[in-house]
Amino acid sequence: MAQDTTTLQTVSRAVSMLRIFDGGSLDLSLKELTERMGLNKVTVLRLARTLVKEGLLVHDSRTGLYRLSFGCIGLARKLLSRDGLFDCAQPFMEEARDRTSETVCLIVREEKDRVTTHTLASFQPVRIILDVGDRRPVYLGAAGQCLISGLSTPQLDALLPQTDDDPELQRYGVTLSIIHERREQVQKRGWAVGQGEWLPDAAGAAAPVVAQDGTVKGAISIVLPRSRATDEYLENCAKIAREAALKTSEELARQHQ
Repeated sequence: MAQDTTTLQTVSRAVSMLRIFDGGSLDLSLKELTERMGLNKVTVLRLARTLVKEGLLVHDSRTGLYRLSFGCIGLARKLLSRDGLFDCAQPFMEEARDRTSETVCLIVREEKDRVTTHTLASFQPVRIILDVGDRRPVYLGAAGQCLISGLSTPQLDALLPQTDDDPELQRYGVTLSIIHERREQVQKRGWAVGQGEWLPDAAGAAAPVVAQDGTVKGAISIVLPRSRATDEYLENCAKIAREAALKTSEELARQHQ
């Protein structure tokens, strides 16, 4: 296999090591790190020691275990409040959760992906929760439909696979024509619904947060189990999401005047 000369292998390995700790939930020995990374012990040890030195891993001298350092938080401490989007959205997201008793999320686009940046979890015993950092292809689900709704056709085509035969599209059971049709629907009615696309048991309703220049800054999404997702209920959630998104858009415009 030809070697990729556009990236640095050492950096890729370091990032892979950080991801192995599952967001900070695991403490791992050198042996466990070596097994999970599939590299020789000397290479893994050097990577781990480097990350410890840079303040991204902690080595417990008592137990010999490695864990993620709070220093990782410092790398992104302002990322979640960037552009003031969540500050504007929070009160309206809380209102949406109070009205529906469902999980409410703020989801943004990062190039070809949709990423969950904030989650207000449902208090119901049966619920769907998207973790902060949850990342999926941008066109999936109700939130994805909203995030691509402000893109021109050339912009959207640049983000999508080039053929319906693409394994990713086939995995999620969507086609290029379906994606384009759903974008047009969001443009017409201002909200979207979806069921079972990115998770078989999940459904959602969402609406786009739009800046003054017409760009979509994010989507407010109401996420729930499919067992509660009747057509009437999903549409009601969609309208509540739409209200929250409109109020957020207005607040965002006011703060940037």
